[in-house]
Amino acid sequence: MELRRWRRKVWRAKNMAYTAMALLIVGAVWWWLVEPAGWTIPPPPLPVGLIMLSGIGYVIARGWLLWLNMKRNRPGAARQKG
Repeated sequence: MELRRWRRKVWRAKNMAYTAMALLIVGAVWWWLVEPAGWTIPPPPLPVGLIMLSGIGYVIARGWLLWLNMKRNRPGAARQKG
């Protein structure tokens, strides 16, 4: 059961990272397509907000995945310490 819960958490962290990257791409495309077309300065606030939130979400997901994959956080690590 412990291994199953750990795998489910790893799966969630990976999916969170994939979703964040997809939202980053959506934000970049949105910025590109908003009038006037192209990478305009100043950028439109909604696409940039989406890009920033997805970047933060990606960093959080990768940190969570790194934490889950540390040897001490893997299932059965407490039993192996003897």
